[in-house]
Amino acid sequence: MDTSIIKEIISDFHSRKLPSLTKRRIDLTCPPRKARSIIGARRTGKTYTCYQQILELMQQDISKERTLLINFEDERLIPLNVHDLSSILDAYYEMYPALKDEIVYLFLDEIQNVPQWENFVRRIIDSESIEVTITGSSAKLLSQEIATSLRGRTLSYEISPFHFVEYLDFLDIKSTSVPSSKNRSQIVHAFESFLHIGGFPEILEYSEPMRLRVLQDYMQVMLYRDLIERHDIRKHSLTKYFLKFLFANNAQPLSVNKFHQDARSQGYNCSKDTIHSYLSYLEEAFYFTTVSIFSDSIRKQQVNYRKVYAVDHGLVTAVSTSRSYNAGRLLETMMYNHLRRKFSKEKIYYYRTAQNYEIDFIVLNKEEILSLFQVCDSIQESITRNRELRALWQAMDELNVLESFLITRNEREKIEKERKIIHVIPFWEWAISWYGNALN
Repeated sequence: MDTSIIKEIISDFHSRKLPSLTKRRIDLTCPPRKARSIIGARRTGKTYTCYQQILELMQQDISKERTLLINFEDERLIPLNVHDLSSILDAYYEMYPALKDEIVYLFLDEIQNVPQWENFVRRIIDSESIEVTITGSSAKLLSQEIATSLRGRTLSYEISPFHFVEYLDFLDIKSTSVPSSKNRSQIVHAFESFLHIGGFPEILEYSEPMRLRVLQDYMQVMLYRDLIERHDIRKHSLTKYFLKFLFANNAQPLSVNKFHQDARSQGYNCSKDTIHSYLSYLEEAFYFTTVSIFSDSIRKQQVNYRKVYAVDHGLVTAVSTSRSYNAGRLLETMMYNHLRRKFSKEKIYYYRTAQNYEIDFIVLNKEEILSLFQVCDSIQESITRNRELRALWQAMDELNVLESFLITRNEREKIEKERKIIHVIPFWEWAISWYGNALN
């Protein structure tokens, strides 16, 4: 690799103004001698999260020259081998010899394009005064594989599309738990918009036709690059049919057996193992997550359906017909994705009472039940209200929980019964008070 090209890339980065961005509300603290791995689905902002880290370092009076972001999709670096990675460091220290004894912050974007990159990263973590952040594309290197490649020398941080509080940040709307009447109207209006468009950063300023076009393109990339190409899938039409089925049935229990029967009735020749594999691939690439039923019985967890949630509800509205989803399911998807940003998948379940009423989410903390959440667009109709409250009261009795939440679109109430309380609260208010302020 020509050293002059590497120096040109380094010089370009240090002379170029960093792009403006909306600060993500995520703690990326990483201990020394560990690489920080930025993981997540495509187009969620992994590269911009690196820019955010650089800006925060500069705000701590660390010069930009002590930071370096290398994008390995830069055509000037193609082809590149693992030995050339050392040339990047050599060129950098030739340009800045005085920084040899300083801590340097190195950001390696799309590192999977360099064969045996992990050997280089492990070496500099062990031998140099360098803090390393890496990102990788799920087309060639799944996010989980980054951690595997570094063998305990990394901590992973998952980046998702904007959650609602970050969306308010993007709109420059102050997210306060006690809003003024003007601020409240702004928040409610923003929520109604967010409920439909979702949180992928790129599309937030697009017109409606362009938003739909870009999100539909996301789905095509997901289908062909992260499923068909990566896993060498030959049954393209079946894969596309399954993906559309998942979006149409988002936030609902998934029966692989029923889908298998449906697929065969449509003329697809496939096994149930194939369907399980497709679902696993989509989870690995962060596009969908499954939620199991809460039970002390492992067998009961295995025989009951898992519920499936898309990474972003905006994808659901973009690739499904309006008849395939409703506001309640979008709200439930938003709720799940908010919970996932604070709790691992293994801490979130759904629950079914002895009388077969379903609770959308149970959140555990150190194996103890932290919260119960029921999600409903509106409880104004008496039939809906009675059903949702009955489910919560029964679950609270069975699980010995004193408080629970009924998350709605825009209704608020406090209901007490025999020392137990159900808090009816709008999603936007819950997100700000329970999640947003927790990260401030």
